[in-house]
Amino acid sequence: MATTFLDVSRLKGILLQPGTTWKTIDGEFTKPGAIYKTWVLPLALIGPICGAIGTFVFGLSFGPVVGVYRVPIASIGTIAVVDFVLGVVGVWALSLVISLLAPTFGGQRNDVQGLKTAAYASTAWFVAGAFQLLPQLALVRVLVSLYSLYLVFSGVPVVMKPSKDQAMGYAIVAILGAVVVALLVMAVHTAFSPDYSTLRAR
Repeated sequence: MATTFLDVSRLKGILLQPGTTWKTIDGEFTKPGAIYKTWVLPLALIGPICGAIGTFVFGLSFGPVVGVYRVPIASIGTIAVVDFVLGVVGVWALSLVISLLAPTFGGQRNDVQGLKTAAYASTAWFVAGAFQLLPQLALVRVLVSLYSLYLVFSGVPVVMKPSKDQAMGYAIVAILGAVVVALLVMAVHTAFSPDYSTLRAR
């Protein structure tokens, strides 16, 4: 893939035709810096920007019982920065998990291939961040994010080249690793979220 700012055709391919796209990704020669620059960083901006806009316009929802609260602009900015960093770190952490697991399932550790898998499998998670523009679409965001688990499942056997008889097991364990990374990311996000008791209700 040419090192341009976010290849839209690749974006469509990984979401709509992952099988074919994973085969193309597998054969590409690239470097970690290019993957971060042209894919991870641009996509990681979607959630923080949309989340900041949605929170500024509609407030921060703590559920139907607690209600919706206004959030200071400084807090909105802090959350956006934290979410951006967490998105990038999350991809890096998942790439290490995938790469380190490879020898256990008949493959070879390859950090670049692991990064490819993690970066492109995270596409649905990143794109789902756009639904933060409207609090009412929170459930849609969750459902779209879950598609990244399928992308991990379909990408690991192709890109990481485990032995055929262990490919399924590798994919399943990689999914579990992705879930753990996602839970850690959400936990840190929650730690930086403002306490609703200190905010004003809308």
